[in-house]
Amino acid sequence: MTISQATIDSIIRIALIALIVVWSAMFVAPFVGILLWGIIIAVSAYPAFLWLAGKLGDRAGLAATILVRLILVIIIGPIAGSVPGLTDSVRNLAEQIQSGSLAIPDASESVKAWPLVDERLFLLWQQAATNLTELLTRYQPQLREASVSALSSIAAAGLAVLQIIASVIIAGVILTHHTGAAAFANQLAQRIVPESRDRYVTLTENTVRGVTMGVIGVAIAQAILAGIGFAIMGIPGAALWALICLVLAILQISMAIVIIPIIVYAFSSHELLPSMLFLAWNTPVLALDNVLKPILMGRGVDAPMLVIFIGAIGGFISFGFLGLFFGAVVLVIAYNLLVAWTREISAEATQVSP
Repeated sequence: MTISQATIDSIIRIALIALIVVWSAMFVAPFVGILLWGIIIAVSAYPAFLWLAGKLGDRAGLAATILVRLILVIIIGPIAGSVPGLTDSVRNLAEQIQSGSLAIPDASESVKAWPLVDERLFLLWQQAATNLTELLTRYQPQLREASVSALSSIAAAGLAVLQIIASVIIAGVILTHHTGAAAFANQLAQRIVPESRDRYVTLTENTVRGVTMGVIGVAIAQAILAGIGFAIMGIPGAALWALICLVLAILQISMAIVIIPIIVYAFSSHELLPSMLFLAWNTPVLALDNVLKPILMGRGVDAPMLVIFIGAIGGFISFGFLGLFFGAVVLVIAYNLLVAWTREISAEATQVSP
């Protein structure tokens, strides 16, 4: 069978296009996460950007610059505030260990009755209280390995902070050129779902904003309120504990695992009245996500709260932080497609029935 020249030309064109697509994907791959985070931040901040730009006389560039700086302060501020305290704490701990002045209180017999405390942990505590130097010498290999892991984690966290900064800057560029970006998004949606373009564009925007405010926004609010309480009570390393609370809240892990031990510490080291006030302050802080998260995540989204929540948490488990958003978006769109499909079947059945 003879292959025509037109067929050969088509094969060559397809091969060249495939090669260009593969190369482009390879070149863009290292920056996909940063670009996607930039898009998510831009979509989430778009209503605030429009309001600010209107107040500034439709000066998009200035509004985007102000928003970028504000977001960077919100994100980088707690991290920068916790670094000096963390550095001082580590230095003081190292100095006390080297000088032998680090004093660990004896473990009372009642400690054995604490949850998750067995005989081995009790004996380990007792040895740390009586001869800390010997204990550190015995577990030196494990401590060295833990130190290496901690340094690796710190390096990874530093890289993540740099990526977030880059994403915020990209979001600022997108907001500055928001007209062209919106036109491109609409054209892309037109190619994918031409019959329901506006609906699914709006649905995607609202889902991203709902997850942003419901997960990250609530986490930031909880961490700030918890940090204020820590600072007022004079808790050592208050900024660091607030940062840990922020990370736990974003990871959908209860901040109670940090706040409850700190409350116990407050009752053991402060007077009763301030400790009771500290407890009263943190009780609504811990419950804040149960109240605000359902309201914010479901606002403006045509899907049940359970669908959004399963998509966000399932996406996070499968794909990390980006999965929080894309899991929710994909599941909400899938839910709406399923609803539309079942309605069409019901309509067809109604027309067929006599």
